[in-house]
Amino acid sequence: MSVIMVLSAYAQKSTSIKAFEYPDYLCPNPYTGKPIYGGNTLEISYSEKKNSYGIDFRYGYIRYMINLTYKGMDNGRYIYTGFEIENMAEAIVMTSTKLSRFLDNYGQVQNETFEKDKLIELHIGGSGSLSVYPIKDTPESRKRIAEKTGKQEAENAARNKLEELYPYAVAYLQDSLKQQVVKEFFDNGGEVKSFNLEPYSFHTYVAVIDTNKQVTVIQKDEVILNTKLQDEQLHGEIDYKPLSMEGKTAKVINGKVFFSMTFHPELNIKEHRGKVIYDKHGFSYFENTKVSYAAPNQFTPMEDMKKMIENSIAKKGEYFLYWEILDNRLVYLSYKRMGTGVFKVHEPVEVYSIYK
Repeated sequence: MSVIMVLSAYAQKSTSIKAFEYPDYLCPNPYTGKPIYGGNTLEISYSEKKNSYGIDFRYGYIRYMINLTYKGMDNGRYIYTGFEIENMAEAIVMTSTKLSRFLDNYGQVQNETFEKDKLIELHIGGSGSLSVYPIKDTPESRKRIAEKTGKQEAENAARNKLEELYPYAVAYLQDSLKQQVVKEFFDNGGEVKSFNLEPYSFHTYVAVIDTNKQVTVIQKDEVILNTKLQDEQLHGEIDYKPLSMEGKTAKVINGKVFFSMTFHPELNIKEHRGKVIYDKHGFSYFENTKVSYAAPNQFTPMEDMKKMIENSIAKKGEYFLYWEILDNRLVYLSYKRMGTGVFKVHEPVEVYSIYK
């Protein structure tokens, strides 16, 4: 054999890495100590060149990648030391069986009890300790993992749908209800009967939003408005339901996001005060909504308000103005001529009122 062939064979052997991936692993329930699935794969590898082992797995949402070398035995257990690659934290692993055996599908075949010879005990600096028991790779275990993975992917898709549609639906419905309150106020001469406007009052709504972002109200307070959708909400298959939504409830059923929310109806009527000066140059408008002694700001009133004032005031002079606005629409308007003498008092003139 030539020197080149010998060196090539040696290089191939020295850089070879053997690895085995387990479909899942068992670990103790933190409350009961009974076996539960870790829910993730676990890979054990060995590098002949570095004479070191690797353990790669996830626990919860955290991935751990550990590099280890064999140090010896202690009380009948094999000791391996090294570090976690991501944060370089010190790692110690203890096993009842050599890690090399785990390179050949040496896992548990049942999940009722822990098999002591399958124990891999991990201690990672800053992360604590964990005991894992690899599950033997079989067609049955792979099928279970595939089913679980498919279910998890479907749940993730449903969760993403909820996170996308739920905020939009709540904002849309809140805005729609606010507009309904305002519309009823103007349509009925300042009277609102469909909503309770008492301080601190609220209404509870149950609604649904579909993938076309169509929002439908199912229930208002105790009144059912859509029995078909209510039946789907109560009896449909739940795709995803979060543990907490900060006091609100939402869940994905049959691809739709069902949710409930509270609505606090109110009329945010804003009061304004100012003055208008009518002289040879025409009408000039000034407003001061903060404090009476501050300098007024000149402004241009809304077209309908301007028209009402200028059609009503015939005499030149200065006039106090008072008006109310809701949703950029005029609710009330009056003016009062400023007195020209110490004892001169003018009565206010009501120009417009929604309440008539």
